[in-house]
Amino acid sequence: MDSVGEDVVAWIVWDLRGPPRIADKVIHRQSVRLGRTIKLLCPVEGDPPPLTMWMKDGRTIHSGWTRFRILQQGLKIKEVESEDAGTYICKATNGFGSTNVNYTLIVIGE
Repeated sequence: MDSVGEDVVAWIVWDLRGPPRIADKVIHRQSVRLGRTIKLLCPVEGDPPPLTMWMKDGRTIHSGWTRFRILQQGLKIKEVESEDAGTYICKATNGFGSTNVNYTLIVIGE
């Protein structure tokens, strides 16, 4: 049998899997007034999707931190107090590696 006239189809598969990357611009220095609420974003993406973890001044933020809420896209701090000022890090990790989004939070008194 002759194969003249048959179409040749080539499939190109782009492998997009890799370590997390920062997907949007971040303003690393944030300020908030005492008693207000602030949300720090963690705009990361990756394949596989990364797991995120938040830290403040080197300590992992967990559910026991009652005014702090870890959301899918960031960290929400309610009724900000002066001791909330400091360095915050969102660490995003998947099987290919990790990346950090860093913030300095400044609390402004009234």
